[in-house]
Amino acid sequence: MTWGTHAFDRARSEDKPILLSISAVWCHWCHVMDETSYSDESVIAAINERFVPVRVDNDRRPDVNARYNMGGWPTTAFLAPDGSTLTGATYLPPAQMRRALDEIATFYRENKAAIAERTLTVRAKRAAYRPAAHDELRDAMIVRLLEEIVERFDEEYGGFGDAPKFPQPEVHEFLLGEWRLSGERRLYDVVAKTMLGMSRGGTYDRAEGGFFRYSTTRDWSVPHFEKMAEDHAGLLRVLCELVSFGAANEFRPTLVSAAGYVRRVLRDAQTGLFAGSQDADEEYYALPLEERRERGAPYVDRTSYTNWSCGLAGALAWTARALDDDAMLAEALQTLDYVHEHLLDGEGLTHHFVEPGGPPQVRGLLADQVAYARALLDAHEVAGEARFLDRARLLADRTIERFSAEDGGFFDRVPGDDAHGNLEIADRPIGDNGTFAECLLRLAALAGEQRYRDAAERTLALFARTYAAAGPFAAPYARALRRYLAPELTVRIVGQPAATGAFREAAFRLPNPLVTIRTGDSGALGLPADPAPAAYVCAGATCAAPAAEPAAIRSAYDAVAG
Repeated sequence: MTWGTHAFDRARSEDKPILLSISAVWCHWCHVMDETSYSDESVIAAINERFVPVRVDNDRRPDVNARYNMGGWPTTAFLAPDGSTLTGATYLPPAQMRRALDEIATFYRENKAAIAERTLTVRAKRAAYRPAAHDELRDAMIVRLLEEIVERFDEEYGGFGDAPKFPQPEVHEFLLGEWRLSGERRLYDVVAKTMLGMSRGGTYDRAEGGFFRYSTTRDWSVPHFEKMAEDHAGLLRVLCELVSFGAANEFRPTLVSAAGYVRRVLRDAQTGLFAGSQDADEEYYALPLEERRERGAPYVDRTSYTNWSCGLAGALAWTARALDDDAMLAEALQTLDYVHEHLLDGEGLTHHFVEPGGPPQVRGLLADQVAYARALLDAHEVAGEARFLDRARLLADRTIERFSAEDGGFFDRVPGDDAHGNLEIADRPIGDNGTFAECLLRLAALAGEQRYRDAAERTLALFARTYAAAGPFAAPYARALRRYLAPELTVRIVGQPAATGAFREAAFRLPNPLVTIRTGDSGALGLPADPAPAAYVCAGATCAAPAAEPAAIRSAYDAVAG
């Protein structure tokens, strides 16, 4: 059964516990469990007799996964009929599965009163709302996280910790931003060594392009072979930064190859949306390129997830700038236009996913709004088109309205009819909150509206006492905090987008990753109509004299940035 009211009504009416299986199309061990445990006749019989089975796809319902995942995929969770967790595991082979089914069913039958009492206690605690304590926002918080991240760095192979090793693009973006601000070479070297280790090792597909999901070994040599849209969105952004401001010759081929894979394999030319993933196939990827072509490529899940498609759209906009590729930029903008035209609900919020030819599904997840908002701001800064900034403002307003918590920050979902079990738990993920806070700060600078900065400040203050517990996952938060603490710098370009590309390129080249770039007519920007085109470099409300040529932007920046 699917997650929803019907499943929970059935569990209550039949007085049976729920077996919740969380899987994913790209998950190897999920397929193994389907082919073994869930194909075993005795397991099937026990489930049908004593449980209400519910299957959830991790990618389609990240809100359910966030509250029930037992440490990996597949997740095998056992719930009371009200959705409270009894226990759970990950992969269970047939013998263990049979034993677990028997033990859980017996435990539930013999302990119903205790389970119900515990549920009442937990719900009472949830209902007792206690505003979170805020604290001062300080530069020392960023320094602390930097030290922790660098301390975890693997000096020999790059990356962090031991095996398995996952790409951590959010961490790399944070380090590169701090490197550009401080000039501390060590931060650049951490990212460069990691990306070279990945791209030159087994974690990169040098035959067909694209990064595999993670390495099973410390030295990046033996990957887990699925390829994810989500990972590429982050890694393309990191490669863009390295190509634009680091050793371009070392990283440009990988950027070209990875972007080529995304556009060739994942992108749908008609809609501009991107497929979610390509399956792992160890035997296929061990073959030479010519033999691969004879065999046929692994399955591509053509379901498009809004947060991942928007993430790729924003990343490809930056990639197009870095590679001077107008066709790629047009494709990125097409993706965002399609989201605007086809994936928004009646409130102006995005749905989460869409299957080819089907209607958009699952509305009201914060991650989608955040990724879309970030991509819209990216699109405006790179292309200069006003419609993307206008849409970002409308989306931010609606997200603030629908997702805000009383004491700051944003919940991960809008309450709905399917808020069963642990979905009643209000969750404010630090990653999405950090990224949205940064979006709001960018929007405050671009639109000149203090209310966006105020909302960002409340979000950052919410996590000031707890961010350290998130470890490297707090990188988006620290990135936003850096923008909040830094002076607000903008480049305001008067003129039409097609006539001002060189001005935007000069602005991108400024030695500060926190500069925001707005393009528009003089009326929208509140600036003189003459000269035009021209660029104004501003620190807050103080602007330098207009730069009538792109080459003059750097001296104008030096004049106001000190």
